[in-house]
Amino acid sequence: MRDINWTILLIIFISISFGFFMAYWRFKGRIASLKSLAFSDDLGVFNHRELKSKLKSLIKNPSVNSIVFVLIDVDRFKNYNDHYGYDSADSLLQEFVNITKSFIRKTDLFFRYKNGDEFALIFTNIGVEEAKELGNRLRRVVAYHPFEVDGQTINLTISMGITSSHNNDSPDKIRKRAEEALHQAKQSKNTVVLIED
Repeated sequence: MRDINWTILLIIFISISFGFFMAYWRFKGRIASLKSLAFSDDLGVFNHRELKSKLKSLIKNPSVNSIVFVLIDVDRFKNYNDHYGYDSADSLLQEFVNITKSFIRKTDLFFRYKNGDEFALIFTNIGVEEAKELGNRLRRVVAYHPFEVDGQTINLTISMGITSSHNNDSPDKIRKRAEEALHQAKQSKNTVVLIED
Protein backbone atom coordinates (compact mmCIF):
# COMPACT_ATOMS: atom_id res chain seq x y z
CA MET A 1 0.00 0.00 0.00
CA ARG A 2 2.82 2.33 0.91
CA ASP A 3 4.56 1.64 -2.47
CA ILE A 4 1.40 2.60 -4.36
CA ASN A 5 1.16 5.92 -2.50
CA TRP A 6 4.76 6.81 -3.39
CA THR A 7 4.12 5.92 -7.03
CA ILE A 8 0.98 8.08 -7.13
CA LEU A 9 2.79 10.95 -5.43
CA LEU A 10 5.66 10.66 -7.91
CA ILE A 11 3.22 10.72 -10.86
CA ILE A 12 1.45 13.77 -9.40
CA PHE A 13 4.76 15.54 -8.81
CA ILE A 14 5.96 14.84 -12.38
CA SER A 15 2.61 16.00 -13.81
CA ILE A 16 2.68 19.25 -11.83
CA SER A 17 6.33 19.89 -12.73
CA PHE A 18 5.58 19.27 -16.40
CA GLY A 19 2.61 21.65 -16.21
CA PHE A 20 4.72 24.39 -14.64
CA PHE A 21 7.44 23.86 -17.25
CA MET A 22 4.93 24.11 -20.12
CA ALA A 23 3.33 27.24 -18.64
CA TYR A 24 6.76 28.85 -18.14
CA TRP A 25 7.84 27.97 -21.70
CA ARG A 26 4.60 29.31 -23.18
CA PHE A 27 4.56 32.57 -21.19
CA LYS A 28 8.30 33.15 -21.66
CA GLY A 29 7.69 33.42 -25.41
CA ARG A 30 4.69 35.69 -24.83
CA ILE A 31 6.65 37.95 -22.47
CA ALA A 32 9.49 38.22 -25.03
CA SER A 33 6.93 39.13 -27.68
CA LEU A 34 5.39 41.83 -25.46
CA LYS A 35 8.83 43.23 -24.64
CA SER A 36 9.59 43.41 -28.35
CA LEU A 37 6.36 45.33 -28.97
CA ALA A 38 7.36 47.82 -26.27
CA PHE A 39 10.44 49.00 -28.18
CA SER A 40 9.86 48.01 -31.80
CA ASP A 41 7.59 49.08 -34.62
CA ASP A 42 5.38 46.89 -36.81
CA LEU A 43 7.84 47.38 -39.69
CA GLY A 44 10.60 45.65 -37.72
CA VAL A 45 12.58 48.69 -36.58
CA PHE A 46 12.89 50.42 -33.20
CA ASN A 47 10.09 52.83 -32.28
CA HIS A 48 10.38 56.52 -31.37
CA ARG A 49 10.32 55.86 -27.62
CA GLU A 50 13.31 53.54 -27.95
CA LEU A 51 15.11 56.16 -30.04
CA LYS A 52 15.11 58.59 -27.12
CA SER A 53 16.44 55.92 -24.76
CA LYS A 54 19.18 54.68 -27.11
CA LEU A 55 20.37 58.17 -28.04
CA LYS A 56 20.59 59.17 -24.39
CA SER A 57 22.59 56.06 -23.44
CA LEU A 58 24.94 56.41 -26.42
CA ILE A 59 25.77 60.01 -25.47
CA LYS A 60 26.77 58.83 -21.98
CA ASN A 61 28.73 55.79 -23.22
CA PRO A 62 32.51 56.48 -22.98
CA SER A 63 33.31 53.78 -25.57
CA VAL A 64 31.34 55.66 -28.25
CA ASN A 65 33.70 58.13 -29.92
CA SER A 66 31.17 59.75 -32.24
CA ILE A 67 27.46 59.71 -32.98
CA VAL A 68 25.95 60.66 -36.32
CA PHE A 69 22.19 61.12 -36.33
CA VAL A 70 20.27 60.85 -39.61
CA LEU A 71 16.61 61.63 -40.25
CA ILE A 72 15.00 60.19 -43.38
CA ASP A 73 11.74 61.18 -45.02
CA VAL A 74 10.14 59.25 -47.88
CA ASP A 75 9.38 61.98 -50.40
CA ARG A 76 5.73 62.65 -51.30
CA PHE A 77 4.56 59.58 -49.37
CA LYS A 78 1.15 61.12 -48.68
CA ASN A 79 0.46 60.87 -52.43
CA TYR A 80 1.05 57.10 -52.30
CA ASN A 81 -1.27 56.78 -49.30
CA ASP A 82 -3.97 58.76 -51.10
CA HIS A 83 -3.58 56.94 -54.42
CA TYR A 84 -3.03 53.32 -53.33
CA GLY A 85 -4.48 53.24 -49.82
CA TYR A 86 -2.69 52.79 -46.52
CA ASP A 87 -2.15 49.01 -46.71
CA SER A 88 -0.56 49.09 -50.15
CA ALA A 89 1.49 52.16 -49.26
CA ASP A 90 2.69 50.40 -46.10
CA SER A 91 4.10 47.63 -48.29
CA LEU A 92 6.29 50.30 -49.91
CA LEU A 93 7.53 51.35 -46.47
CA GLN A 94 8.25 47.72 -45.57
CA GLU A 95 10.31 47.30 -48.73
CA PHE A 96 12.19 50.53 -47.98
CA VAL A 97 12.90 49.26 -44.43
CA ASN A 98 14.18 45.94 -45.78
CA ILE A 99 16.50 47.71 -48.25
CA THR A 100 17.84 50.01 -45.52
CA LYS A 101 18.38 47.16 -43.06
CA SER A 102 20.40 45.24 -45.65
CA PHE A 103 22.43 48.37 -46.44
CA ILE A 104 23.49 49.52 -42.95
CA ARG A 105 26.05 47.92 -40.62
CA LYS A 106 25.03 45.58 -37.82
CA THR A 107 26.15 48.19 -35.29
CA ASP A 108 23.91 50.90 -36.78
CA LEU A 109 20.50 51.55 -35.22
CA PHE A 110 17.33 52.03 -37.28
CA PHE A 111 14.14 53.65 -35.95
CA ARG A 112 10.69 54.77 -37.02
CA TYR A 113 10.54 58.49 -36.28
CA LYS A 114 7.50 60.55 -35.25
CA ASN A 115 5.49 60.30 -38.48
CA GLY A 116 4.69 57.20 -40.48
CA ASP A 117 7.05 57.91 -43.35
CA GLU A 118 9.95 59.30 -41.32
CA PHE A 119 12.82 57.20 -40.03
CA ALA A 120 16.05 57.72 -38.11
CA LEU A 121 19.47 56.12 -38.23
CA ILE A 122 22.19 56.33 -35.62
CA PHE A 123 25.75 55.63 -36.75
CA THR A 124 28.39 55.28 -34.03
CA ASN A 125 32.18 55.58 -34.27
CA ILE A 126 32.04 57.00 -37.78
CA GLY A 127 32.93 60.41 -39.17
CA VAL A 128 30.15 62.73 -40.29
CA GLU A 129 31.50 62.96 -43.85
CA GLU A 130 31.63 59.18 -44.13
CA ALA A 131 28.06 59.03 -42.78
CA LYS A 132 26.99 61.61 -45.36
CA GLU A 133 28.51 59.48 -48.12
CA LEU A 134 26.67 56.42 -46.76
CA GLY A 135 23.47 58.46 -46.74
CA ASN A 136 24.00 59.49 -50.36
CA ARG A 137 24.65 55.89 -51.37
CA LEU A 138 21.46 54.73 -49.63
CA ARG A 139 19.56 57.58 -51.30
CA ARG A 140 20.78 56.39 -54.72
CA VAL A 141 20.00 52.72 -53.96
CA VAL A 142 16.43 53.66 -53.02
CA ALA A 143 16.00 55.98 -56.05
CA TYR A 144 17.03 53.24 -58.49
CA HIS A 145 15.14 50.40 -56.81
CA PRO A 146 11.94 49.33 -58.65
CA PHE A 147 9.33 49.33 -55.90
CA GLU A 148 6.10 47.55 -56.78
CA VAL A 149 2.58 48.19 -55.55
CA ASP A 150 -0.66 46.86 -57.03
CA GLY A 151 1.22 45.58 -60.09
CA GLN A 152 2.78 48.96 -60.82
CA THR A 153 6.43 49.97 -60.54
CA ILE A 154 7.00 52.98 -58.30
CA ASN A 155 10.15 55.07 -57.98
CA LEU A 156 10.58 56.28 -54.42
CA THR A 157 13.06 58.92 -53.34
CA ILE A 158 14.18 59.93 -49.87
CA SER A 159 15.45 63.11 -48.27
CA MET A 160 17.91 63.09 -45.38
CA GLY A 161 19.03 65.45 -42.65
CA ILE A 162 22.32 64.63 -40.94
CA THR A 163 24.13 65.95 -37.88
CA SER A 164 26.73 64.69 -35.43
CA SER A 165 27.01 64.97 -31.68
CA HIS A 166 29.16 67.59 -29.99
CA ASN A 167 30.54 67.80 -26.46
CA ASN A 168 27.78 68.29 -23.88
CA ASP A 169 25.08 67.74 -26.54
CA SER A 170 21.64 66.62 -25.43
CA PRO A 171 19.43 64.22 -27.40
CA ASP A 172 16.99 67.09 -28.01
CA LYS A 173 19.68 69.35 -29.50
CA ILE A 174 20.89 66.57 -31.79
CA ARG A 175 17.36 65.78 -32.97
CA LYS A 176 16.53 69.46 -33.56
CA ARG A 177 19.63 69.95 -35.74
CA ALA A 178 18.74 66.85 -37.75
CA GLU A 179 15.13 68.04 -38.09
CA GLU A 180 16.34 71.38 -39.44
CA ALA A 181 18.65 69.60 -41.91
CA LEU A 182 15.77 67.34 -43.01
CA HIS A 183 13.50 70.35 -43.44
CA GLN A 184 16.06 71.88 -45.79
CA ALA A 185 16.50 68.60 -47.68
CA LYS A 186 12.74 68.26 -48.20
CA GLN A 187 12.63 71.62 -49.98
CA SER A 188 14.34 70.10 -53.01
CA LYS A 189 13.64 66.35 -52.36
CA ASN A 190 15.94 63.39 -53.04
CA THR A 191 18.87 65.08 -51.35
CA VAL A 192 21.04 64.97 -48.22
CA VAL A 193 21.69 68.03 -46.06
CA LEU A 194 24.30 68.17 -43.30
CA ILE A 195 24.08 70.63 -40.42
CA GLU A 196 26.87 70.67 -37.87
CA ASP A 197 26.10 73.78 -35.76
